Amino acid sequence: MKNILFFTLYIIFFAVLSSLVFTLLYMQFDEQPMLALNKTIKYGAMLLCMIFIVPAMKILNLYDRQLVGYVERKTEFIKNVLKGFILSCLLSLPLLILFSYLNIREIDFNFFLDQSFINIILLTVFISLLISFIEESFFRGLMIQRNNNLILTFNIIVLSSLIYSLFHFIKIPLIVDDSLFWNTGLNELIKGFYNFFITINIDAAITLLVFGILLGVIRVKNKTISYGIGIHAGFIFVIKIFKKNSSVNLDSSNNFLISHYDQFTGHLATIWIIILIFIYLIYLNKKAQ
Repeated sequence: MKNILFFTLYIIFFAVLSSLVFTLLYMQFDEQPMLALNKTIKYGAMLLCMIFIVPAMKILNLYDRQLVGYVERKTEFIKNVLKGFILSCLLSLPLLILFSYLNIREIDFNFFLDQSFINIILLTVFISLLISFIEESFFRGLMIQRNNNLILTFNIIVLSSLIYSLFHFIKIPLIVDDSLFWNTGLNELIKGFYNFFITINIDAAITLLVFGILLGVIRVKNKTISYGIGIHAGFIFVIKIFKKNSSVNLDSSNNFLISHYDQFTGHLATIWIIILIFIYLIYLNKKAQ
């Protein structure tokens, strides 16, 4: 539990530091750079978290690649990431079929004829892997440690998944004002936390929660985050590609099954992930017999 609390505060601390540092940096420009300050604060916080992660791991005696889920050799690790990615894409197919069958989203198959098809696929794969590598390293690698107490392990998985889910809804408002002060970024960050209960979409949050639980169970059972990185990346990849090449059918009576957050997560996705969790638990049970 202490790892979850520590790294939650760790992320918040560097978000605050990033809001101060990059606001002061942007104050030196006559005009704001192309990348808006709110985006710079977000990516700056991620960068600072990565820079200082080694000292933080040493404080918690986690400076061991095996403790944080990097147990395989590099080649085996990459193979497992690839397996997870392919499996995730395949397991997403029934969900995509349901979206189409229930007339929730209309698919545009002209995407496959686009000359930039390969470039878009490769770029999306790269972005998906990068996001999943960072998030899995934090929310499953650092926060979840195997424990002999089954109930405590379950609580850790659920709590880390809850934090993973809720962090998606902390949005820093767009900062376009050229008159910046030292605390402008900090004030907007505080607004992001203050408006949390306005920006959160409960149905999407539940989807991300159960998805986090699935990844947490896989992490604990396999002692590695390699499969989780692949599965997470596959999920992101499918969402990005599917959303880019389909549109929401506004006349559908089944639109309540998707969230306003991203028009993909929501009740239907939650039910499908819960089914996958049960299938995986049944598989583990039979394997143990």
